[in-house]
Amino acid sequence: MARIAKIPRVFDTDRRIRLGIWGLGRGMNFFDTCTFLNLDVVAGCDFNAHMRDDFRRHCPGAFVTADAAEFLAQDIDAVVLATFCPAHAGDAMRCLQAGKHVLSEVTAFHTLAEGVKLVEEVEKCGRVYHLAENYPYSAANMWLANRWREGLFGELIYAEYEYVHECRSLAYTYIDGKPVEPGHHPHNWRSWQEFHYYCTHSLGPVMVITGTRPTRVEAFACKPRLAGYLATRDGLGMGTMTPSLIHMSNGGVLRNLMGATTNDSHQQRIWGTLGAYESGHDGLKLRLGASGQSPLMTVTPVWEGLGELAAKTGHGGGDFWTLYYFAREIFTGEKGPFDIYGAADVTIPGIQALRSSLDGGRPMEVPDFRNPAERARYRTDDWEQERYPVARGVFGGVTPVGPAAKFTTVMKEMVAYAPLYRAYADWKKVQSALARPEEFLPVAAKLLDNHGKLVAAYRAAREIVAAQPETDGARVLAEMLDVGGEKTVLAPGFLPALKKEAAALRRKFRPAG
Repeated sequence: MARIAKIPRVFDTDRRIRLGIWGLGRGMNFFDTCTFLNLDVVAGCDFNAHMRDDFRRHCPGAFVTADAAEFLAQDIDAVVLATFCPAHAGDAMRCLQAGKHVLSEVTAFHTLAEGVKLVEEVEKCGRVYHLAENYPYSAANMWLANRWREGLFGELIYAEYEYVHECRSLAYTYIDGKPVEPGHHPHNWRSWQEFHYYCTHSLGPVMVITGTRPTRVEAFACKPRLAGYLATRDGLGMGTMTPSLIHMSNGGVLRNLMGATTNDSHQQRIWGTLGAYESGHDGLKLRLGASGQSPLMTVTPVWEGLGELAAKTGHGGGDFWTLYYFAREIFTGEKGPFDIYGAADVTIPGIQALRSSLDGGRPMEVPDFRNPAERARYRTDDWEQERYPVARGVFGGVTPVGPAAKFTTVMKEMVAYAPLYRAYADWKKVQSALARPEEFLPVAAKLLDNHGKLVAAYRAAREIVAAQPETDGARVLAEMLDVGGEKTVLAPGFLPALKKEAAALRRKFRPAG
């Protein structure tokens, strides 16, 4: 977290907000941004001791505890809520009932019944609630939103937004990369929760840019899954793609794509009635002129307003703006894009898309929770995906001893090292077709440099598989061993051959001179 050298004045007030952070992993990413938004971090809460220790280093005079009730009893005005995703609604309501304003990490709630209760709690208590959806607030997205409001693109016809992020290691580690403890437990929710739920980073930007909200959604299930991911009894889990089609309030359509697969992607494309744009690895390109044959040109979006200050903060400036809109409403009453109703709009489509995918693609409505009559229909709707029994661990409720007690550590290493072999073996198959053959050298070199760690991880994984057969832990380790070419890597002649090949590649592609 980079420090801000000079603290500028953003709000025209000397009033300060006493802030507590509940969930000191992701929550501490906001820390450096707080000071120049009149937010003073005075308390922290986390069940994890090493995260509490890190908080003490950043805030030596602040209160810190593992007990939520003790935390909420402190003299704080507001809470950044970054607890486990399925717990957000319940934890937010505890904060609101304790008289605190709430900035909640995504998503806002896990069931529609929870959403109804949360909306009505916010309406009743009069406290500020915001969702910390930060992806709309990049320089490009905010620039596009301003141009959209000016009418440059006309009306939304169709959009494709993606948040495809293969985060297999997070199924077995905390947000800071430390393996989950106890060592036979997977992550509380990142190990099993379907990606449909995590729909806000792709849907949110479309809502903010175009000023529309979702009204209906439909989705089909993708059955094939990546190796190394756990699944619930009904076969659901994180390791696949979760596309959905969302009907927006103006009649336009969005293809919303989340998931974990073999190609991380954050491509963005929107077609309007007057112009279109696409954003991705090649930057931001616009096609203006109300014609498919109009010129396609690259533009360089610039921050506007407070954007240059935001650019110094996390997630490309997004963390600044989520805190800014939250603090602004506390000070002035002016709403931001993701107050409780915007939070419901961006959360509900994920829940409904998963339901649709399990029901053959049947369209599902996205109720508008601003309307009490629409809320009433979902007051008792507590449907949710079956949860993985995290507390039982990956060995069927057995508390392991010996090597299996370090399952999460070994799994973290397998996730890191097994793809090194797979990349080497598969790129070698198409090496002759590479436009730049020298690009194969770093792939081989990286495998060689990590060969010792890879072999140690493979042997530890195989030992656990042998000790705990027919368990989920054994299955995911065996899948990673298969991806990582266990028999090939451990064969006596593999390392000498790899060394010889890497040396030959270095001679061949040694820079001239």
